[in-house]
Amino acid sequence: MKLNNLFSPINLGKLELKNRIVFAPIGIGAYNDDETVNSTYFPFIQERAKETALIITQGTRPSLKYGGVKIIGTYDDKFIPSLSKFAESAHRNGAKIFIQSVIIGGNDPLGGYAPSVLDLPLYKDKWGRGNMNLPKELKIHEIKEIIEEFAQGARRSREAGFDGIEIHGAYGYLISEFICPATNIRTDEYGGSFENRMRFPIEIIKRIKEVCGDDFPIGFKFNAYQDIKPEGIDEELGVKIAQRIAKEGVVYLHEVSMGEDVMLMALSKYPSMPTMYQPGNTTVLLAQNLKKHIKSIPVVAAGGISKPDEAEEIIRSGKADMVAVGRALLADPHWSYKAKKQMRIIPCIKCLVCHNEVVKRSKVAVCSVNPFLCKETEIPLVKTKKPKKIVVIGAGPAGITAAITASKRGHTVILYEKQKEIGGQLLLASKPDFKYEFDNLVNYFKEDLFDSKVKLMLNQEAFPEVVRKESPDVLIFAAGAEPIIPDVKGINNTNVISAVDFLRNGKELKNNNVIVVGGGEVGCEIALLVKRKGNSVTIVEALNELMLLEEIKYHTMVLERMLKQEDVKIYTNSKVAEISDDFVEITDSASKTIRLPLDFVIFSVGFKIPKQKINIFKDLCKEFYAIGDSKKPDRIREAVYEGSRIGRLI
Repeated sequence: MKLNNLFSPINLGKLELKNRIVFAPIGIGAYNDDETVNSTYFPFIQERAKETALIITQGTRPSLKYGGVKIIGTYDDKFIPSLSKFAESAHRNGAKIFIQSVIIGGNDPLGGYAPSVLDLPLYKDKWGRGNMNLPKELKIHEIKEIIEEFAQGARRSREAGFDGIEIHGAYGYLISEFICPATNIRTDEYGGSFENRMRFPIEIIKRIKEVCGDDFPIGFKFNAYQDIKPEGIDEELGVKIAQRIAKEGVVYLHEVSMGEDVMLMALSKYPSMPTMYQPGNTTVLLAQNLKKHIKSIPVVAAGGISKPDEAEEIIRSGKADMVAVGRALLADPHWSYKAKKQMRIIPCIKCLVCHNEVVKRSKVAVCSVNPFLCKETEIPLVKTKKPKKIVVIGAGPAGITAAITASKRGHTVILYEKQKEIGGQLLLASKPDFKYEFDNLVNYFKEDLFDSKVKLMLNQEAFPEVVRKESPDVLIFAAGAEPIIPDVKGINNTNVISAVDFLRNGKELKNNNVIVVGGGEVGCEIALLVKRKGNSVTIVEALNELMLLEEIKYHTMVLERMLKQEDVKIYTNSKVAEISDDFVEITDSASKTIRLPLDFVIFSVGFKIPKQKINIFKDLCKEFYAIGDSKKPDRIREAVYEGSRIGRLI
């Protein structure tokens, strides 16, 4: 598909951009204690600047006084040298770069300020980052100080070589707290009426123009929709906000959406950061609504945009003027370049591992499909001086990655897969049609294998005698983990099957009573899948809540809501005591026995390492590696990382 609209130029005021692709502002969690720009950012930005028109940095803070969380500072002239390197990292590869300026506000876990002191979910700590108290209410003179701090931060950014600035007035941060009627109940000139609530961002914009001049472009990011009680921002108010800001001479509007708080963003009507259970382009409707009323300046669409052809259609149809590409540019740093050249792109699966690592775990970002995120300066693949014959058993993410990596280095690689398709657990994970991006990753691996020199042996199990006949120099065992079989009376009945076998065999169930034993992520996905096929479904979970051990709660909240909407029955704190031909007997936490009608049981209680198989195969070759789920049942990320590491090690 030709991408003529996506790669057409556009002006932001007097600044010309070569195309319509914006790298969305994303924090990668790499910070210096003194708040200068961490050197990890320079190659990170430089790689993503190839054919990307505009880079918007992660949030930087213009105030030391009004906030506690350390990010990147712009509140002192001492930051200008490191900020200059930041700007130059984009310019080296031809991109323009705007610095984003933000004060977190009442949501700051280390000391928040807000327009009003209100006991809201927005001001509760759901991340374990600190003991949050209610924010302090800003006095008039403090508001004036902050306005000046924004302007001086912009001045330093201009001196550092940035092409413009984006004022962050979105999510639950300080500027948005002034704009939204639910978070601003002031009775002075900064609260009450619409004009008064807009006074704070407008005065920031005016003051930046006074300090930096009209030729330093300003973009504005804001909530075009906000689910918050008692009075949030609906589509109509979102347009009104945009129209008022547009009058102040900003060069673009960057729309997003917000829930009741940051944690509940995924449950918003328009989730700004869609999970793997939600389709992409989730806030484009908001951009389209803005474009109906605003013709004078560009609108940037957001919301999990990850496919070039869909980005092209957004621009072509006039729904937006530019597209903000975020996580997709983490998954593939050359997304923009590959889109222009019509090359294969590593797909983002919206797993949110990147976000979780930064926000929840306070670590540097990682990616399930890109082992080199924030490691852009690592040594590239080096051709081996001693080519070896390598046999890889298992064409899941770990085995495929190891095989392709080793092959690119000059080794002879044979990849055995006993199933008729590649993918392993990833292939099974892609079976539910509500996991929107997993098919893309399976197809990516298929195409990558097809283009490689790896010899792929499908429908062929690598029995020990097969390996002996191949006589490899290196044997990589990546055949995956084995399902744990619970010790329950009746577990071997003909109406009982493991989650793995159920997904692999594609057994069609309709108008049945189905019991899913195990309420982890896999069990819940299967329950939803089976319920949507027309069955009555019950989940039995031993722990006190579903998916308790799943770390990324954005996903679990969405999946739990889907289960509730589909009326899947749930028993927590309960264990299966017996499986019969027509009933399952369970006991709850009070030792009460309950009998549930039954046609079919699917058990999903976890996986274990196939120790017996590993012991057999490791004696067949002097250089042996067990990787992926065969080493430790875990996520796609660990499988890809381990496959890449071993492929480079050999």
